[in-house]
Amino acid sequence: MVDAETRVKEITEELHKTKRNKATEHHIGALLARRAQLQRDVMERKSRKIVGGGFDVKKQGDATVVMLGFPSVGKSTLLTRLTNAKSKIAAYDFTTLECIPGIMEYRSAKIQLLDIPGIIEGAQEGKGRGREVLSVARKADLILILLAVPRMKDYDVIMKELWDVGVRLGERPPNVDMKKDIKGGISIITARKLTRISKQEIIAIMNQYGMHNATITIKEDITPEQLIDVLEKNRVYINKVVVINKVDLNGGKVPSGYPPGSIGICAERGLGLEGVREKIYEGLRFMRVYTKTRTAGVNMNEPMMLRQGDNVGKFVSFLPKDFRNNFRYALIWGKSVKFPGQRVGLDHVLMEGDVVHVIKKG
Repeated sequence: MVDAETRVKEITEELHKTKRNKATEHHIGALLARRAQLQRDVMERKSRKIVGGGFDVKKQGDATVVMLGFPSVGKSTLLTRLTNAKSKIAAYDFTTLECIPGIMEYRSAKIQLLDIPGIIEGAQEGKGRGREVLSVARKADLILILLAVPRMKDYDVIMKELWDVGVRLGERPPNVDMKKDIKGGISIITARKLTRISKQEIIAIMNQYGMHNATITIKEDITPEQLIDVLEKNRVYINKVVVINKVDLNGGKVPSGYPPGSIGICAERGLGLEGVREKIYEGLRFMRVYTKTRTAGVNMNEPMMLRQGDNVGKFVSFLPKDFRNNFRYALIWGKSVKFPGQRVGLDHVLMEGDVVHVIKKG
């Protein structure tokens, strides 16, 4: 019997040889879906073999940022510069053999940074404690990819390793809705013209996942891989910040060819760190919301750190249990309301700088 890993390679080779046209669209869709299922089975089997269960780090602060990079790119030095943590630093590979946390305080936010062992090619197969590293990365609120001059190719390797374990860096979930039906086959509703996936590919992929009667509403132009991501239901979508260390070797500038928007630094000399802090803050999509109480008024020195798009319900979830259980309504002052002191419910979406006063029942 052919094992799953061998079958994945065979399917990949077949996909490379198969020219996409109307006659092959259904076949290609089925192959892509089957390969994804086999890859998932392989990863789940290998994950069960991890000795010690990986790195167990308690989340602290308002968000967690995982620092990901090849060995000896300067992660430990950067962590020490940005936080109060002390991670061992040496000029040889694999200095960090455990997960080192540190807290970075910036613009009222407390952000946990994790320095984990350097990633290497083949990490998702378990090389260099790779599966433990990638497991931590999947739980991050943001991933900081640290590269070093002149190792530009490391970026593509890291992105592939993350992709293979279901991490979609810098992407958002595809805008697709599905509803199972009792009969009628696959009904496809589109909000715009699809140019990257065909009807036959959609049907083949959904059938491979056991969906033979369903209505699928596609609101954007997606790829077959994105549809598979929706069906797999185990993908994580995480924002990223790309930092290039040792730019002093290139006159203090990021060399051409690195990802757009990369921040150049020299961690050893402490250069460019303010830009890293700001990019992390922006990448986490923080917003500051203030609490108004009946007795103390508004404390503008201690905001509650929420994320853009959060509503009053999220705000209330951080308050004492009595406020959550007896919520009646909230009064809002700020950009999210039409007039000061507007009365709103739990679904009201807040904005940066809003002031919230919660009214309880009774």
